[in-house]
Amino acid sequence: MVRMMLRFDNEKVHEPVTSQVILEEKIPINIMSAYVNQQGGEILIDVESENAERLAKAFRKKGVTVDVPKLIEKDDLKCTNCGACVSLCPMNALIFNADKSVELNEAVCNGITCGLCVDACPVRAIRLLG
Repeated sequence: MVRMMLRFDNEKVHEPVTSQVILEEKIPINIMSAYVNQQGGEILIDVESENAERLAKAFRKKGVTVDVPKLIEKDDLKCTNCGACVSLCPMNALIFNADKSVELNEAVCNGITCGLCVDACPVRAIRLLG
């Protein structure tokens, strides 16, 4: 799976661009998060790897900015397993294991739109990848 951030300007949010691309390309997407208003918007999606390039090209052709997001990386050597990040994660991507260690599930992390855990970590064991 490839995670992509779709950014729409204030003109594109008034057009059914997302549904047009899905119907034209016949590529299913999984919407991880979305924020759209009259000034513009962002939709974070997951798409099968083999369809990612074709889908990105189709969105760009319609005037949508497409980015592959920065994700979160956790340094297990620095991490003290304090859990400050766990309580803040809206995606439940950071969890306590049975042994009370903190685990990052990258498959559900939407670091590009969030990053709350980065600032919450007192020992800076979590960072955005660039």
